[in-house]
Order: sequence, then C-alpha cells, then structure tokens
Amino acid sequence: MTFIGILAGVLILGLIMVIHELGHFLAGRFFGFKIDQFSIFLGPVLFERERKGIRYNIKAIPLGASVSFTGQESEVEGQANAADFDPKDPDLFENRPKWQRAIVIAMGPFLNFVTAFLVFSLLFAFRGTVIPQVGRVQESTLLAETGLEAGDRILALNGMRIVTPLDLTIAEMSHSEGEAWQLDYRKPDGSRQSLTVMPRKAPPRPMLGISYQETEDGRQIILSVHPDADQGEAGFMPGDQVLSIQGVPFSESERITELITDSAGKSLDSLVKRNGQEVHLSITPFMLESDVPLGIILTLSHKAGDVLSQGIRYPISVLRTTVRGIGMLFAGKIAVRDSFAGPIAIVSMATDTVKNSASFADTAVNLANLLGLLSVAIGFTNLLPIPPLDGNHLLLLGVEAVRRKPLSDKFKSVTGMVGLAFFVVLGLAVIALDLIRLLGW
Repeated sequence: MTFIGILAGVLILGLIMVIHELGHFLAGRFFGFKIDQFSIFLGPVLFERERKGIRYNIKAIPLGASVSFTGQESEVEGQANAADFDPKDPDLFENRPKWQRAIVIAMGPFLNFVTAFLVFSLLFAFRGTVIPQVGRVQESTLLAETGLEAGDRILALNGMRIVTPLDLTIAEMSHSEGEAWQLDYRKPDGSRQSLTVMPRKAPPRPMLGISYQETEDGRQIILSVHPDADQGEAGFMPGDQVLSIQGVPFSESERITELITDSAGKSLDSLVKRNGQEVHLSITPFMLESDVPLGIILTLSHKAGDVLSQGIRYPISVLRTTVRGIGMLFAGKIAVRDSFAGPIAIVSMATDTVKNSASFADTAVNLANLLGLLSVAIGFTNLLPIPPLDGNHLLLLGVEAVRRKPLSDKFKSVTGMVGLAFFVVLGLAVIALDLIRLLGW
C-alpha cells in the first residue's frame, strides 16, 4: 500500500463518520438539546476548544467521530458525561419529545445519503451521466432484430425496474441461463411496449475463457476461469486484475476483442496484477461458445435534469443492490468473504484506486466515487435495528411510542451490551476477512 493511498482511505472513512455525527449534532443544536462535546476522530484528545458550553476537540486515532449529548453515556468510547447535570433538565436527550429524538438519530444516516447525492451529482455534472435510454443497439445481438430503437426508454428487465445503469447491470447479472429476456420500454411518443427474446449461443470463436467484473474505480477483476483455459500460476486466476493484453489496456474492449479474434491459436502476452504484484502471463485463446449479448448501449447525457435525477436515483440503486446482496448472502448465492469489507479493505480499495488511476483527475474522480458508495453503505448500515446502531435507537423509540411508556434502563443496558459484544465479534471477523483478502490466502 502506498502512503498516499492509505492516507486517502483513512481520510475518506474519517470524513464519512464526521459527516454522520455532524448530522446528529446539527439536529440536536436546532432543537436545543444539551450537548457536551463534538469530537473528530477517537482516542486521546490532541486539541480542544470550548464554545457556548460545548467542547470541540480533535483526537489522536484518525477514525470515526462522536457527539456526546448531556446525560448520555457513549457505548462506543465508554466515556461518561459530567455528573453535574439535573436529570430533570428538559433539554436533556431523554427528556425531549420522541419525535425530536427520532429526527436527531435519523439525521446521521440522512446526511450520509445527502453526501452521496451531492458527490454523484458533482461527478455526473463533471463527466456526464449514463441514463436508461437506448443510445444504439449493437449489430448481431439479441435485440438487433427487434423493434427497440435509439431514444427508447428502458423501464424494466425481467421484472426488475430500471432507473439507473446499475439496475440494468444487476438485472443482467441476475439472469438465469436459458431464461427468456423480457424487456419493457417506452417509445419517445409515450407508448409503452414490451418484447421477449430467447437467449441463444454465438458460433464458437477464440476467447480467453474468463468472466470478470468491472469495479466502480475502473478495474477488471476476474471472477471465474473456464476449465479449458490456461489456469494456475501460469494462467489466469480468480481475483487477478487484468491490466493489458499485448500491451493494449484491457479496458479498450473492442481492440482486445480484435486481438483475441485474430490470435489464430497464438499465445498472447497478458499482464495481470496478482496479490499486489504485476505478473506477465502467456495465454493462448481457445475456441469457446458464448451467449449472444442483449446489445443495449445506453445514452450518455450532460443535461442538468438527468444529472440531478441520476444523482438522486443512483444512491437508491446502490441501496437496493445492497439489500439484494444481503438476500443473496442468506440464500447462499454469494460467499461471506465477498460480502463484507472492513476498514482495512476500504483503505486497500483507496490505495488501489490511487495506484491504478492514470492521472490526478482520474484519482480524484475515482476517490469521489468511492466516497459516494461508502456514504450509502455506512448510512444504510447505521439504520439496521442492531444495538448500538441508529436503527436500534429508532426501533426502541417506536416501541416506546406504541407502549406509551419508556423501556426500562435495565433492558436498554442489556440490549446495548449484547449489541456491542456482537459488533466486537463481527468487527474482528471482518478484519480477519480483510487480512485474508489482502494477503491472498
């Protein structure tokens, strides 16, 4: 890991948590809650300044942030508030109306989602945004001989609503082999239409025999390798990042396809990144039958309305994808080790982003994209009804509202300790998974 990459990862995590706690803080100040301190980072205090009875400080460990409401004990840092407060003070957190407490609690995740909206909107304004509108239909594809035309708006694919390009990608990835493709779309005149096409195989042609996924920061990571392909140390392996073929960047798909098609059984020099090291492989393409693609090329738009619309919808699509991923995890469709990322993995992603970006502008764009994705992830995670997350506090407030009386301090204490123990165990497990991925075990 490079120092710049590590610094970028730490700063992104720190910024997200500061924004999250700032949401709690600003809402508390707006409603007049009594607050003891607002802290950036965790651990021993390095710098502190007091203003209007609130201590603002910067701490030594550059992760996280916290806001301490008078009368509340921090389950995370274990710090107690000063004892010289009146338990009946109407401005204490527990003495404020439930609806105000709910807003203060929810404002942390809400500000994370606002951050994602702003980040993606700025990115889309800078480089344009892809919208679910057909730009063109590729020749020799499943949809080439249908009535789908440029300008048509994609509404749904196989029953999955499409509002962002991410939705379309997830719908294609969720397609079962042999299942018909059902596409719903709207013509420019407003009429809704649908079509159904059956999948079919393309004639055999030279291929590398790999399936890969393009990450949000533009890397192509191998997911699986065909049994007949060159495998093992001398061939492609799952987890490899493909950098180039015969010196041509792997991101230039049309040139790569042309190279492979014209290889005529000759070996190609392939450059991959494996366990952090660049490795040259001699790969021989082989004849392989593949599925004919759908052939939809979406439209790149720079219109202000599309930028704002996708700025709102893209974080929602990320959120839906996250929920769908959790369902796939419990269904056993994806592995546990591929489902969680802790601070080490996040810093590692930031490091790879810095190392693999071609220019400073690319680095800034890719890190901003990572900031937007992590903002959604952390906002969503904090809404889970698990102690000591914000979602649990909202759930307890809801229960108290239904019961019309507060829950006992003993119940809150026990559930808080159980939840904290769960998170300690989960945190250790996630760090272990991070290390396994980092070390290539």
